[in-house]
Amino acid sequence: MKRVKLAVIGVGALGQHHARILSGMSDVELVGVVDARETQGRMIAEKHGTRWFAAAAEVQPLVDGVIVAVPTVLHGDVAKPFLEAGLAVLMEKPLAHDLDTALRLHRLSQFRHALLQVGHVERFNPAFELLQQQSGRPLYIRCQRFSPYSFRSVDIGVVHDLMIHDIDLVLALTGSDVVSVDAFGAVAIGPHEDMASARLRMSCGAIVDLTASRLNPVAERTVQVWSDRGFAAADLQSRQVTNWAPCAAIAANPMMVHDVIAATPNPLTLKDEVFAKWITRDVRQAASDDALTAELRDFVGSIQERRRPRVSGADAVAAMEVADRVLSGLTCWSWQSGGVRERDARVA
Repeated sequence: MKRVKLAVIGVGALGQHHARILSGMSDVELVGVVDARETQGRMIAEKHGTRWFAAAAEVQPLVDGVIVAVPTVLHGDVAKPFLEAGLAVLMEKPLAHDLDTALRLHRLSQFRHALLQVGHVERFNPAFELLQQQSGRPLYIRCQRFSPYSFRSVDIGVVHDLMIHDIDLVLALTGSDVVSVDAFGAVAIGPHEDMASARLRMSCGAIVDLTASRLNPVAERTVQVWSDRGFAAADLQSRQVTNWAPCAAIAANPMMVHDVIAATPNPLTLKDEVFAKWITRDVRQAASDDALTAELRDFVGSIQERRRPRVSGADAVAAMEVADRVLSGLTCWSWQSGGVRERDARVA
């Protein structure tokens, strides 16, 4: 099969890893890397046996597609010429810095029949994949995503920086639309929100609580799902997935719980037995496969097979729409001042 010709635009903290992985793929030709910083660009290019280009326009005639890993505010300007030319684009998340730009990029990709994939890399995390397989119909979902302040992505706030990962995961888990959003947040270092919390009500009936902060001393990425099968929790960092579910007898006859209580006169004994006898615990360690490599494999495969990627432009726009409603919610109530403003129509 013909090798796919790709370039990476922006080889900073994340883009350099895209270049590293692509340079090792047998079915990919890393045509070059693009970065306005000559020293950084040449260093990454030499390290991975390719060429450095100062401007994206220089690589456009040479490639089948590009990975865009520049600051979010530049996404629209960088991606537009490639999409107009019908070339494939893998855009690092979020798709754009605002919803209008995201919609324009998505519509342009559709009009030009250009493949547009967005880097919601947690979809490729083996722990999330395992959680998705094991969860039943979600009734309640809680996501927490905390990280120390990295002084990266300061052009966007924590909603587009961190929370949008979990918004995308929730949409994938529920397969339904958001009915309503309530949110609040706080600015610490600024200029954008550094902490945000949101409650989503889904059209399927599920309730979702999301919390994101980039001012936490310890990183945490967890997803918990209460479903019709029981309770499942995934640690996206350690990749451990734990399931709690009623034993077969209780699951078959929920009213049996009253018989269990009546037959156990000592409440302390009952408490000890619950998680040993009546509720089963299953702990699994998900695969150690690299999620970024899997994402790039999906991009290359989508180009070769002319198929829809796992995370399409439409998926990214859906996540951006929810993020936009969360941001609107943040303006309704100031956690720091206690001031209340009239609700934005987009929140409802």
